[in-house]
Amino acid sequence: MQPDFSELNRFLLDCPPFDLLSDDKRQWVAAQVKAVYLNEHNVDELFKNYSPALYIVRSGAFDLLAPDGDLIERLESHDLFGFPSLLSGRDVVNKLSVVEDGIVYIISAEVFDHLRQHARPFERYFIHAHEQRLLSRPGQTSPNFAAKKAGAAPAGVEGLGDGASLQRLVGEVVARQAVWLSSTATIQQAAQRMRDEKISSLLVVDDGRLVGILTDRDLRNRVVAQGLDPSLHVNAVMTQAPATIAAKQSLLDALTLMTQHNIHHIPVVDENDQPVGMLTLSDLIRQQKSEPVMLISALNRAKTRDELVHEARQIPEYIHSFAQRVNHAAAVGRLLASLTDTMTRKLIDLYEQNHGVAPAAYVWLAFGSQGREDQTLSSDQDNGLLLANDLNEKQLQWFAGLGEFVCEGLAACGIPKCPGNIMASNPDCRRTRAGWLERFRSWTEAPTPKALMYCQIFFDSRNVRGNKRLYQAYREDVAKLGRSEIFLGNLARLQANVQVPLGLFNRFRGTESGKDSDLIDIKRYGLALINDIVRLYSLHAGLTEPRTLTRLALLSNSQLLSKSDNQALAEAWQFFTQLRLQHQLAVWGTERPKNALDPDQLSTLSRRQLKSAFRIIKDCQQGVSLKFGRIG
Repeated sequence: MQPDFSELNRFLLDCPPFDLLSDDKRQWVAAQVKAVYLNEHNVDELFKNYSPALYIVRSGAFDLLAPDGDLIERLESHDLFGFPSLLSGRDVVNKLSVVEDGIVYIISAEVFDHLRQHARPFERYFIHAHEQRLLSRPGQTSPNFAAKKAGAAPAGVEGLGDGASLQRLVGEVVARQAVWLSSTATIQQAAQRMRDEKISSLLVVDDGRLVGILTDRDLRNRVVAQGLDPSLHVNAVMTQAPATIAAKQSLLDALTLMTQHNIHHIPVVDENDQPVGMLTLSDLIRQQKSEPVMLISALNRAKTRDELVHEARQIPEYIHSFAQRVNHAAAVGRLLASLTDTMTRKLIDLYEQNHGVAPAAYVWLAFGSQGREDQTLSSDQDNGLLLANDLNEKQLQWFAGLGEFVCEGLAACGIPKCPGNIMASNPDCRRTRAGWLERFRSWTEAPTPKALMYCQIFFDSRNVRGNKRLYQAYREDVAKLGRSEIFLGNLARLQANVQVPLGLFNRFRGTESGKDSDLIDIKRYGLALINDIVRLYSLHAGLTEPRTLTRLALLSNSQLLSKSDNQALAEAWQFFTQLRLQHQLAVWGTERPKNALDPDQLSTLSRRQLKSAFRIIKDCQQGVSLKFGRIG
C-alpha cells in the first residue's frame, strides 16, 4: 500500500522526531514510507516481512507484547515502535496484538540509518527513547487502559534502579556462542577445551541435540577425586539431561531455575531447543551486583536452621528497597516466591541431613500466591505435601516430621503460618496422590458453599521440590476433575455473588467495617476476583498452569473468553497488583491495613482507573454467570 504523499508529509510533521527534520528531508522520508493495513489475520506477518524497521501507527490500536505475553505498551496513532532492534542490532522478539484494525507506516532500516547519520537531533531522540525503554518497567501494563476510558492523559513511565536487570532477557546477557563437544570426546579433551576457552563449563551436544553439561566441579568431584582415567568419554562423568533456560526468558526466570536446582551453570536454548550458549551465576552477579543473587546465595549457603533464619531477616528490608527501585509488582511477587522456594528447599535439605533421605517419592506443593508467584510481604504460608500411594506408617511419620519442620522453619524465617491451616504440617494437607484426588473429587462432585470458597486455592499449585512425574500425573488428574460442569456452575454463581465496591452512580463503597468503613480491600474485591475468574476459565480449558497472566496467555484462543475480555482482565490484574504494591510501600512499617486503601487518598486519575478496573471485573462476572452459572 502506498500512502498519500502530501497527507503523509503533514502526518510526519506532527510526529516527533520527524518534525525536527528539514522540509526536504521529511519529504524524502515520505517518499520512502510503506503502509500496511493490519488486522488479527495478518498482524503476525509484520515483523516477519518487514524487520528490522521503524513502525509508526497511523490509525487503529495495537498492543506490543513481550515474549511471555506481558503487555509492554498500548500503541495508538503517532506512536513509534521497533527502534530498539534498529539501535541494538538484536532480533525482534516482541509480538504485536490487534486491539483495533488500522494502518501502520514502515520506515526501512536503510532510511532510518541514513537519518541517524545526517540528522543528529533525530538520532539523539531515538537514543534517548531507547534509554528510557531500557529503564522502563518491562512488561508493565500501563494504567492507560483505564485512563483512556476515563478520558485522562496517560501516566508517565517510572524509572528503575539496578533491579531492572532482572527483567532483561537471557539472550541479551549471553554474549559468546556456545562452546560444546560431543559425548564421545575424552575427558582430557574437554579439560583442554575449557582451559583454552577460559570457561568453567561446556555443553555436550550430539547431532545438534543437548545431551549433557560438563563443569569444572564435575572434573574435580567425578574425575580427579575418583582417580578416573582422563581418556574416558565425557558421557561417563557429565550431568545428563540438564535443566535449560530459553534465550527469550528473563534473568529472573533463570535465577529462579538455578536456585531451584542449586546449580551455577545453565544451558541456554533457542525456540527450537537448540543450544546457543551458557549462563552462569557469575553472569547474574555481574548483572545484579549485590542484588537478589547474593541474597539467594546467602540463603543457600546456610548450614543450619539458625543461619537460615538469620539470613532471612534481611528479606523484608531488602524487598522494600528492591520494590521502591523497581516499582514493578510482578517482579517483586516472583522474587518473593523465589525466596520462599529457596528457604523451603533449604529447610527440606536440613531435615534430610538429620533424618535421612525421603523414604518415598513426594512433592512439596506451593498453593495460592506462592503457587501463582504473586506473593507480597503480607502473604502467609499455603503449602502441602503430595505423597506416593501405599506408604507405611513409618514413612508417613517421616513426612509428618518434614511438614512440621519446614512450616515451623518458614514461620521463623518470617513467612506467617496460614490462619486456615493450609500447611503441610496439617494432615489434611499432607496426602497421598489417591488421597488428594479423593478430596478433589468430593469438592467437585458435591460442592458445598464452604468447600467452594475453600478449595479454589488448591487449584493454584506448583511443584517446589520433588518428583516431577508424580506431580505432573497428579496435576493432570486434578485438571480433569476441575472440568466438572456442576462444579464450574457452582463456582460461577459463587463469584457472581461477590459485589464489587461500586455503588449508585458509580461511587465507591467501603468494604470494611468500624473505623475502616471507608476503605476498599483491593485484594479481596479486585485481585482475588480476577484470579477466581481466570481460574474458572482455566479449569474449563483443563489448564495446569497456576500463574494468572500465563493462564490468560494460554486462553488467548478460548471459545468462551473473548480477546477483548482477556486483555481487559490482564490489564486490570496488573493495575491492581501495581496499586497494591504502591499502597504497601506507602504503609510500610505502620499498623495500617496492607490490602485495604482509601480511594479518596488516590489521585483523580487513579480513582478513574480503579473504577474502570472494577467495571471490568463486574462485566466479566456477568459473562461468567451467563456462560457457567446456569449449569447444574
